[in-house]
Amino acid sequence: MRKAISLLVFLTCLSQLCYGISEEERRANWDKLREIKSQTSLTLHPKLGEITRGANMVEPGEELAKNFSEIYLLRIVDPEDNEHFKLHVTALHQGDEWLNYTRAALKSGGQKKLTELSRQELCEGNGSCQREEQLEVDIGFEDIANNIGGRGLDIVLLGETRQEIHISSLYLLAMMQSM
Repeated sequence: MRKAISLLVFLTCLSQLCYGISEEERRANWDKLREIKSQTSLTLHPKLGEITRGANMVEPGEELAKNFSEIYLLRIVDPEDNEHFKLHVTALHQGDEWLNYTRAALKSGGQKKLTELSRQELCEGNGSCQREEQLEVDIGFEDIANNIGGRGLDIVLLGETRQEIHISSLYLLAMMQSM
């Protein structure tokens, strides 16, 4: 339990840092491996181990930006040298209802563990509110390795709505080369 709380606090702090660069500078050219790799960051955490955070896949004005503010891949090598991959998703949307994502799966088949990290309502003084849900999807090393050479990896989130998230093969390769 302490490990889970530590991870939650760490990920929240990490998502708040989001580098010290503007939105324009942060946009990646998703067709160039070097640009994707330049937006990955490596952190050493005394309890969690080595954590590599990939670039945010949500670009302003694109389809994913309607319901998400952040989507990025984490590669974690814990102190026992076990490697883990997690897709971090921050769903952010207007509306009265939560999206209530309850399941995650690969589009090609196979369920994935989905964990809700946090849920909060963000309201402004004018009465407009947004709902934010932070989620994590466990992804196996095999899923990453098997999709580097092809079209990439497609994850489906299921809840009140269905949302497909595509991770390009170059993005997967950039994360694997962060080793």
